[in-house]
Amino acid sequence: MIDISQLPKVKSGKVRDLYETPNNYVIYHSDRLSSFDRHICDIEGKGELLCKTAKWWFDRTRNIVDNHVVGIEGRNMVVKKCTVVPIEFVVRGYITGSTSTSLWTHYNNGERTYCGIDFPDGLRKNQRLSQAVLTPTTKDEHDEPLSCDEIIRRKILSKGELNYITEKALSLFAYGQKEAKKRGLILVDTKYEFGYDSNKNIILIDEIHTCDSSRYWKSDTYQERFDSGQEPEKLDKDSVRDYVKKVCDPYNDDIPEIPTEVKNHVFNCYSTLFSKLASNNDNLVVIISGSESDKDHYTKLGRELDNLYIPNTSYVCSAHKNTLGLIQILNENKNLQQRIIYVTVAGRSNALSGVVACNVNEPVIACPPFKDKDDMMINIHSTLQMPSNVPVMTILEPRNVALTCLRIFDLNS
Repeated sequence: MIDISQLPKVKSGKVRDLYETPNNYVIYHSDRLSSFDRHICDIEGKGELLCKTAKWWFDRTRNIVDNHVVGIEGRNMVVKKCTVVPIEFVVRGYITGSTSTSLWTHYNNGERTYCGIDFPDGLRKNQRLSQAVLTPTTKDEHDEPLSCDEIIRRKILSKGELNYITEKALSLFAYGQKEAKKRGLILVDTKYEFGYDSNKNIILIDEIHTCDSSRYWKSDTYQERFDSGQEPEKLDKDSVRDYVKKVCDPYNDDIPEIPTEVKNHVFNCYSTLFSKLASNNDNLVVIISGSESDKDHYTKLGRELDNLYIPNTSYVCSAHKNTLGLIQILNENKNLQQRIIYVTVAGRSNALSGVVACNVNEPVIACPPFKDKDDMMINIHSTLQMPSNVPVMTILEPRNVALTCLRIFDLNS
């Protein structure tokens, strides 16, 4: 049993505290939430979720690069003693952010070169970049963006070391994006830290892909909200950042008390991320709705699947109005290394279920929405009348759809 009160404290960070044992370090994950280079508030229970989430990712990325984790106990992570590389390696897949070091802040102020990388005119906030980019910063009280050339010129790393870390950081990010996509999320950006172990090997340290170090958006609503100029639906601590920026200058004013509902929202983000990761990730339910007007129905489907810890993701795409877009969605999911069940949400002349079933080899379950009994009968008949060799199951209740998926995936055993 780890008792950090009996250990010498080496360092207090913005969120984590470092303690020393004869052979290792212990990282204590506090409930503190940090942003704008300062402590903002405490989120009760956040520390343990943070520790578990980081451990989940560390365990699954050792094939990409070794890391410092020995084990965890509650909110304490036992790690190898390492010499820290004094750089935060930030990888960005989208142009966004609100802090002084964010790519969007610099771009919106007219800068077109950031960390030695040239960006074209005409980019919009929250737009996906043509490829992921590495934008390092210093590990100071106020992070300073750096180019890779500056890192070598300042002799922080050799060219070989920097090339190695760059390759590993981009590989970690690509893996993180793939795993996030399976769970209906977009890994927008993140930061990695590296260090030298006792054998002078460069390994991954600190944390990986948590809500503290990473930004996540919900994938099913991203494109529609981006097209309409709305902010994405977020799964990170941005709601605290957004609130603070509304009520004060976060770099110069005193930080006000954060409302309970904002804190609860942030805690739910940490909890949701860990739940999605901890669920069985060999399976995926892909919900496709023909219309945004059916949002209540497909959202309920997602909730029922979440309640059974079945990973799921959602799309809105009409088979009549955007057939090519629908085929593209199906083709993208063919590349995922998972067992997939498709659930379609459409009524009237239900082409969606048939088009999906004709273009995939996986099970297709139709769960048509309806407003009343007359609407129900129209949508049921439309859904049941599939052509020959177009196998579509029809289930009316979202809860029963989730239970059927559970049985098909054989998750009760």
